[in-house]
Amino acid sequence: MFKQFISKMPGADVYLVTSFLIFLVFFILVGLYLFFIDRKYVDHISRLPLDDSLDA
Repeated sequence: MFKQFISKMPGADVYLVTSFLIFLVFFILVGLYLFFIDRKYVDHISRLPLDDSLDA
């Protein structure tokens, strides 16, 4: 089904490669962000729903 749609669309390979690269770059950036995030900040944010105090 997709092969017929793509074969009739001129320049479809550019769209496919571009969308794949956007997808790949996005998830690499999110992965890097999660790898380098400060652990104290993650701990603080994880305790917010259960913490009764309003101090930051």
